[in-house]
Amino acid sequence: MEKECSTRKPKWRSYFIDLYESLKISVKLLLIFLMCFNFFQTDFTRLLNLKSNVNESIAEVSNVTRTRIFCLIFTNEYGNNYIAVHGQATWVKNCDRYLFVSNDVHAVLEPLLVKYRDRWDTMKVSLFHVHQYYANDLDWLLMVYDNNYVVLENLRKMLKPYSPDEPINFGCKMWDNDNQTYMHGGIVLSHEALRRLVVEGFTNSSLCNPNDSAYASEEMGKCLKNLGVVDGDSRDAMGRQRFIPFPPEHFLTELSPEKEEWFVTHSFYEINATTNKLSPEAISFSDVSPATMVTLHYYIYKLRIFGRKVLPQNVTNHLGNNTQLS
Repeated sequence: MEKECSTRKPKWRSYFIDLYESLKISVKLLLIFLMCFNFFQTDFTRLLNLKSNVNESIAEVSNVTRTRIFCLIFTNEYGNNYIAVHGQATWVKNCDRYLFVSNDVHAVLEPLLVKYRDRWDTMKVSLFHVHQYYANDLDWLLMVYDNNYVVLENLRKMLKPYSPDEPINFGCKMWDNDNQTYMHGGIVLSHEALRRLVVEGFTNSSLCNPNDSAYASEEMGKCLKNLGVVDGDSRDAMGRQRFIPFPPEHFLTELSPEKEEWFVTHSFYEINATTNKLSPEAISFSDVSPATMVTLHYYIYKLRIFGRKVLPQNVTNHLGNNTQLS
């Protein structure tokens, strides 16, 4: 009978094998623990950050939804291609709804056609049209010319404390030659101010001038006063204008009583060493060239600075209309 041989492992070797297996299990458990700890730490941080961003986004969208701004932009056959198309491609897209008004057709702008000689009748017909067809789609109406550049986010911030049911208007407040106040550099009307203009003012020649005039803003100021519409203060906390009746480079480098005597003389508010500075909360610039308009838009909305938080941009709707009114 062949004798069976059995090989037995030394005790010390078995001991080290068991220790090695135990260490492997311990390391695996430690790695699993660290991975889970890291995961939950990262996940909670991510959720906290996400919650903050979501809240801010919701607040922004809610504000846009609550404060609906309808932009009415006046242009003409010359401005259609020269400047208005640049506004339509830049700041106008931040309006909740918008409508161009021109005396000539344009395939891109699709303007409301109004062929009056002077601006006051054009403005009256345009406001009639907006009130008739879009009054339920706006809280505030912004009226500007094609060479304005407007920062809608700053306008919404300024309007936040006010109700569109108040009879109020905003702009750069000026004196006319008859010592009547009017708004320059863009006019913002509340829903109630628009209603009073169209329903009560334009139908009553004793309240609003029934004739045409080249001085539309001045006529608007007189009409609003007769209707009990209040002039809102659109300046910032330092008393600086937010509706700027100049292009930004002009206001930054050249504004002085000697060079801009008409502004200093006719401004409702005092222009001094503090108030002649450009506000960081500027809303509207006037007499803006196409090159400056595109440059402003790039610096405000396109240029990204490392570490600077980027807020979501507004969703906009396009309004096109080619109705002939004359």
